[in-house]
Amino acid sequence: MMPDSSPVAPLEHPRKGGSLMDDILAAANEAEIDSSAAAGAAECDVAPKFLPDGHTIRSYTITRTLGSGGFGITYLARENRLRRRVVIKENFPASLCYRQAGTLDVMLNNPETGKEGFDWGRGNFLREARLLSSFDHPGIAKVYSYFEAHKTSYYATEYIDGVSLGQVAQDYALGRTQITQESLVGLMARLLDTLDYLHHRKLLHRDVKPDNVLITRNGLPKLIDFGAARDEYGDSNTSVVESLGFTPSEQGEINGNMGPWTDLYALGATFYYLLTGTCLPGCRQRELYDSAQPLASHPKLLRQFDIDLLRSIDHAIRPMVAERYHSVSQWMDDIRPFC
Repeated sequence: MMPDSSPVAPLEHPRKGGSLMDDILAAANEAEIDSSAAAGAAECDVAPKFLPDGHTIRSYTITRTLGSGGFGITYLARENRLRRRVVIKENFPASLCYRQAGTLDVMLNNPETGKEGFDWGRGNFLREARLLSSFDHPGIAKVYSYFEAHKTSYYATEYIDGVSLGQVAQDYALGRTQITQESLVGLMARLLDTLDYLHHRKLLHRDVKPDNVLITRNGLPKLIDFGAARDEYGDSNTSVVESLGFTPSEQGEINGNMGPWTDLYALGATFYYLLTGTCLPGCRQRELYDSAQPLASHPKLLRQFDIDLLRSIDHAIRPMVAERYHSVSQWMDDIRPFC
């Protein structure tokens, strides 16, 4: 593997202004405020969904809201004691709760019917925080703290200054960014090293995709969003998680045959999107008829990248499990000549 301390060759990315989360979380997680979130509560008792800028919670002061999804809200904040920027994630299942005016507490729309779902989500939120706090790898953002406030849960993580791989892919497709073979190999090797770290801990990420990879301004990739991560040998609480164009068919099945090959397919699909600007067709569809053009037969890409490097990505995204790489080491063996 490449040494962790040295950055990969930086992407030639002329993008100006804007922070990482403006590019990533806004694209990946942006959601409108649920107008029915406070059903059953008097309108005058309902505060805006997001904590206000300048609000202090524990030792953190909210700078601004970065984005939200169905189960949580993400904020940029300042840790006052250490004077550093952090990202704070708040457990906020929008379909079940609302924010109370005055206290800013998170309240259930219906305490009788919503409590079970809220408690389940809160438990999963805590599980994600604990999982992230146990990691020690340069390709994964660090968790600084977990705490309770406003009748819900929060955790604070390292702020990563950069852009998403999804944004890089868009700029590359528009000719605003150049990706050299050296940069591509560096990104592949580092992301493979991150997955190898997870797989040796018997964990699967299960949601590798362009918007879940951040590229720092030093050219280092970071894998984010571990809400779907599960034990590769089976988890009684495993749910079906799918991202169209990046999820292999076995992940869309209850008790599907998941393993390292599942994350490797998603990583290959991520690089396919980076280089072509298009998502792969659904994996189930490809099992019947594969209409995806192999990267190794793409004339433009062949002028920029070695055919064997492109073939390695094609190998990772084969629809049938038996035909893919089954471990990080197998893929690394194929790209080692380019490292």
